[in-house]
Amino acid sequence: MKNIKPYTFKALVFFSVFFIISGCYKDKGNYEYVELDQVLIDTSNLNIQDSYSLYRYDTLTIAPKIYFNGKQITDESSVKDQLSFTWSIYQANIGGTLQTRDTLSHKIILNNPITKPTGGWIVMLTVRDLKTNTDSYQKFNLQLDESLSDGWMVMYEKDGNTDVGLIVDERSKPGTVNQRIFTDIIKNTNGAALEGKPISLLQSASPLTSKEVVVASEKDMQAFNYTDFERAFSFENFFYGAPTTKALTAFTANNARKEFVINNNKIHVANFSSGTTRTILFSVPLSGNFGELANWNPKFYAQGFDAVAYDKTNKKFVYVVAGSIAVSDIPAQTATTAEWSPSNVGLDLKVSDYGRLNYEYLIMNDANNHYLLTANFMGTAPLFALKKYNISDAPDISNVSAMASSSTGSYILYGANEKVYLHKYETNQAIENIWTAPAGEKITSIRFLKFYFTTAQTIRIASVANQYVYFATYNESTKEGKVYNVKIDQTNGSIDSSTLKVYEGFGKITDMSLKWFL
Repeated sequence: MKNIKPYTFKALVFFSVFFIISGCYKDKGNYEYVELDQVLIDTSNLNIQDSYSLYRYDTLTIAPKIYFNGKQITDESSVKDQLSFTWSIYQANIGGTLQTRDTLSHKIILNNPITKPTGGWIVMLTVRDLKTNTDSYQKFNLQLDESLSDGWMVMYEKDGNTDVGLIVDERSKPGTVNQRIFTDIIKNTNGAALEGKPISLLQSASPLTSKEVVVASEKDMQAFNYTDFERAFSFENFFYGAPTTKALTAFTANNARKEFVINNNKIHVANFSSGTTRTILFSVPLSGNFGELANWNPKFYAQGFDAVAYDKTNKKFVYVVAGSIAVSDIPAQTATTAEWSPSNVGLDLKVSDYGRLNYEYLIMNDANNHYLLTANFMGTAPLFALKKYNISDAPDISNVSAMASSSTGSYILYGANEKVYLHKYETNQAIENIWTAPAGEKITSIRFLKFYFTTAQTIRIASVANQYVYFATYNESTKEGKVYNVKIDQTNGSIDSSTLKVYEGFGKITDMSLKWFL
C-alpha cells in the first residue's frame, strides 16, 4: 500500500467536503425566461438583389416577405402594436461631404425615390419587436449615379427659403421618352436650401466651360455644378473681396459673357471674355450716386456696358460703361422717336422680360396709370429709349404679378390674380384673357420656352423654342406651387388648350429658366 503524504491527505479532505456541500445546495433564485418572438425577413426567390444601381431620383422598390412567429405579415396595421418597420439610408463610405442618415419609409415594401447625392449607400430594413425591443434587419448596397440633364428649372420659396426643381420631358428636352420631375434639388443634394426668399436663377453662359447654375436668394448666392447640383461656389467665392453683408437684389448675365450682381445695394461686375471658368471674380463695389436699386435682371445689354440697373428711389435707369469703376446716369436720348427718358422715367418697375428684337419690355406705373415701356439696351446709350404704351385700361393691370414677352410676335402675356392676359401692343387690339388657373391658385410667374444664350437655344431647343409657354401658380391655402405648360402660336399668341400639361410638387415659384448642356 502506497503511503499518502500529509499535505495530499488534507487536499483530498477539502475537495471531498466542497463537493458534498455543493451537491446539497439548492438554487433558490427567481428567474423568468421569455421566449422571443420569431421575426424573419425573407428575400429569397423574390427577385431581390444584394446590390442595386440607380440613377439619382429613380424609385427604389424592394418587396421582402415578413414572417412573424411563422405567419406572413402583409399589412403594417395588423401588427402595429407588435412590430415597427423602418427603411433607412446612410453613406457606405466615410470621406468627403458628410451626409445625414435618413428614414425612407415605415412600410413593409420600400417604393421610394432616392434623392441622395451620387455615390455608395446602404439601404437597411429594420423590423423591431416592440415587446422585447429586439431588432431584425437586412442591408442592401446601393450605387447612385447622376441623371440631372437638360430641362426646365423652376425656382421657388418654401418655408422662407429658396430651392430649385427641374422638369424633364419632350418639350424642355426634345427626344425625351420618360417625363421626370425633380423637387428640392438644392436641399436634397447639399443638405439645406438657400436661406431667404428667391432673387435670381440662371445657368449662366459666361463661364462656358464650367457653366454652373447660379441661384441667388435675399440672403445668399451659390453656384452649383450643372451635372449633379453639388455646391461648387459659396457666396464668398464669387468676389475678390467678399462683402461682409449678404443682402442680394439681382444677379444676371448677357450674351457678351458678362455678369453683374447687386448686393447690399452695391453693383459688382465680372467680365468672362478672358476666361471660361468661374475663376473670374466679381469686382469690388462700384461707386456712384444712386438710390435703392430694383430687383431687375436684364439679359440683353451691349458689350460696351458692364451693367444696367433701375434706381427705384429716383425712378431712373443707371448703367456702367465697360471697364468703368463707377455707376453713371444714362445720357439724354437723341432719337426723336424716343417716347420716354431713361434718366427721368418717373415710374415704378413692376415686371419685365426680354422679347422681340432682344428688346426689354417693362410694365411700369405711377399713381394713376400703367405703361408698357420698350428699351434697346443693345444699342448705344443715347438710343436706349423706344416706345411707351399706356395700358391703364388693361384688365386687372393693377394686380399684375408676372409677364412674359414673345420673341417672335408683337405681344406680351401678363398674369393678374388667377388669369393670364394677351396684349398685342403694336396693334392695340382688345386685351384677351387666354387662360385661367384652377380655383384657389394665383399666377406667380410666366415664361416662354426660350433662352437668352442663343447658342444653347439653337443647339438644345431649336425645334421647340418659343412654341410653348409656362404658367406658374400658387395656392396660399395648400402651400402648393404648380407649373402649367401649353403650346402657343408664335405669331398671334393664341394657345392650344388641348396641349396643356401640369407639373406639381413645388413651392411658391418666382422664376423659371432653361437648364442646358453643350
